[in-house]
Amino acid sequence: LSRLSPQRRAKAAAYTNPRSRALSVGATLALDHLLREVGLRERDMTYVTGPHGKPAFSALPRHLFNLSHSGALAAAAMLTGCPQDVAIGLDIQRVTRYRPELVRRQFTDADRARLAAVAGKEQRQSLFTQLWSRSEAYAKATGKGIESPFPEPSPNATFFDFTIGTAYCGSLCVLT
Repeated sequence: LSRLSPQRRAKAAAYTNPRSRALSVGATLALDHLLREVGLRERDMTYVTGPHGKPAFSALPRHLFNLSHSGALAAAAMLTGCPQDVAIGLDIQRVTRYRPELVRRQFTDADRARLAAVAGKEQRQSLFTQLWSRSEAYAKATGKGIESPFPEPSPNATFFDFTIGTAYCGSLCVLT
C-alpha cells in the first residue's frame, strides 16, 4: 500500500471484500507500471473526479487512464499526450452465463441481433460478455456511467476488444 497514492489507498480500503480490495490494489499497481514508463509514479498523483465520479489526474489533463477488475484479474489503460476532446474507458469481465432478460432490457437492437445469430452456448456466453464489456467501457469513457438501456455508441467511439484465454474478455473504448 505504501506504493499507492493516498486517494487510491482510500479507494482500496473502502472495499469490504478482501478480494475486491486486492484487485483494486492490483489495478493501481498496473497503473503505476504504466506511469513509470513515462517517468511518473502513481503514489505522487493527485486526482479529481468528473460529475459522475470518473477519476482523472489533476495535474496531467492530457494523460488519460482507466482501471478495471473482474474475477482474479486487474487491468489498467493509459494514453498520454491526448487532445482535450479524447476520453478512454476500460472494462474487463470474466465470461459469464448468457442472461436473456438483460439482453432484452439493456442491449441495443444491433447487439440483440448479433446474439440471436450465435448458435453455440459457449459462443453466445462469450459474445454476451464481450458486448457487456463494450457497453461498460463506453459508459466509462463517456463518464456518464451505465445507462438503462445501453445507448448506441457514438460514431466517434473506437473499440479495442480483447480476450484472455477463454475465461475473460474486455474492451478499451477511445472517444475522439
